[in-house]
Amino acid sequence: LSPRPGETVFDLCAAPGGKSMLAAQMMEDQGSLLSMDVHPHKSDLIAKNARTYGITCLDTVPSDASVYREALAGRADAIVCDVPCSGMGVIRKKPDVRYKDGDHIKVLPPLQLSILENAGKYLKPGGRLVYSTCTVLKEENEAVVEAFLKDHPDFALEPFDLPGIGRGEEGMLTLWP
Repeated sequence: LSPRPGETVFDLCAAPGGKSMLAAQMMEDQGSLLSMDVHPHKSDLIAKNARTYGITCLDTVPSDASVYREALAGRADAIVCDVPCSGMGVIRKKPDVRYKDGDHIKVLPPLQLSILENAGKYLKPGGRLVYSTCTVLKEENEAVVEAFLKDHPDFALEPFDLPGIGRGEEGMLTLWP
């Protein structure tokens, strides 16, 4: 995401708040950081953590990222969408994931795409958008991004580096334990 001081940054699925705290730090607490989460108690926790760390550029809003908010249109320089997912990439740390009914996965890609669609509307021209999950399933990752790009030819994948981790040559990267 590479947030910079003075930018407007949105974290659309912010709980538990680690991405927002890191973004605020990278922004040197200068600019505007909006952290949204669908659960009000999690938004409150993010706000409490921001106060604890002395972060003043962060505002929290309990809001469903899959529901479009006209007031946010075209405002963000950078947006991170770490969307709700099946969790299949963290099954080692959360073994109960394997016992979920497989049907729950079917509802996730449309939800993920709706969040990504809204993010695309919130982004300023030339802005940066990061889509991430903690799953390894193509239907929640590549397929969602490809569906978004198909309907939004003004967006493009960009190569990126994650220092010490890897390079997303094609604009996408799956990390394995």
